[in-house]
Amino acid sequence: MLVSNPALAQLKTKQMEFLIYGFDYDWKSGGNQVLHDLAKILSEDYKTYVFGNKTMSHSKAICVNVDKAMEIALKNNVITIYPEVISGNPFNATNVVRYVMYYPGWHAGDKEYNENEIVITYNYEFVKETKYDKSFILTVLNPKLDIMMNHDKKRDKIGLLVRKCKDFDYKMGVLKNYKHLIDLPILSIDDIINKCSDLNQLAEIYNTISTFISFDPHTYHSTMAALCGCTSVVIPSKEISSEEFYNVQKYGVAYGFENIDFAKLTHGKMIENLKEMEKDTFAQCADFVKLVKRHFIDKVN
Repeated sequence: MLVSNPALAQLKTKQMEFLIYGFDYDWKSGGNQVLHDLAKILSEDYKTYVFGNKTMSHSKAICVNVDKAMEIALKNNVITIYPEVISGNPFNATNVVRYVMYYPGWHAGDKEYNENEIVITYNYEFVKETKYDKSFILTVLNPKLDIMMNHDKKRDKIGLLVRKCKDFDYKMGVLKNYKHLIDLPILSIDDIINKCSDLNQLAEIYNTISTFISFDPHTYHSTMAALCGCTSVVIPSKEISSEEFYNVQKYGVAYGFENIDFAKLTHGKMIENLKEMEKDTFAQCADFVKLVKRHFIDKVN
C-alpha cells in the first residue's frame, strides 16, 4: 500500500502544482491505476488535480471537470500530465509531460509528441527503438500485498488472460503445444475482471486457479495471480526476450512454460522484491519532481 514520500516532502516547492488527465478511477485498468496512484503520491506534498469525477480513496488529489482543468493547465506553475492515449494537448496546457504506459499510438493517442513536452515512460520496453528511448522511467507500483494473498484453497481451474495482446494467433499456436498441461476447466480472466466488483473478489477467484496463463507480458495480473498462489505463466512475445522480461519481472512468474520451475524456485523472493520496487516508486517520483521543476519551473523564475 503506497504511503507518503519523505523524499518528496524535502523537495516541496509551494508554487508548483500538478494536473493529471486521469479519467474516473477504475481499479480494472492498469494504466488508470498508475495515474491515480501517482496523483495520490504527489498530492501528499503538492496541490494535485485529477481530471475526472472520482479518484481513489484516501487520496488528497482534487477532482476537476474539463472547464476547471483547462483553467488550471494554463498556469505557468502547473505541470500537466497526459497518458500516451491522449492526442495532442486538449487542455492547451503550458507545461506538458507525456506519460507513456504502453506503446505510443498502439490503440489511441499519438506516436510522436511535441518537442516542448517531457516524455517519460513506465517501462523501457514501450519506447525501445524509438526517438524516446532515453526517456525518464517512472514505474509507479502499488503491489497490493494486503489483498493479493494465498489462502491455500482447492484449485480446480485454469485461468486465461488475453488483455493487451499484440500477436494473439501466434500465442494461441504456442499454447496448443502445451495442451497436455491444461487439463482443467478454463476461465476467461478478461470476463472475470469485468464482472468482479473489487480486487478482494478477484483475489478470491485467483485462489481457485491452479495455472494462470497470460498473453499480455506487461499486465500486473500475472504477479497478482502468483501472489495468490497460482502457477503464473506468460506466453512469450516475439519482440520480448527472456532477459528483457526478467529485467522487469525478476521473480515468481514463468516466461514460457519451460520456466515454471524457475518461477516456483524464486516465488519466495517475489514479495521482498515488490516491496523494494514500491520504495523505488517513491525515489523515482522524487527524481521526476526534480526533472519537471528544473525543466519548467526554474526556467520561469
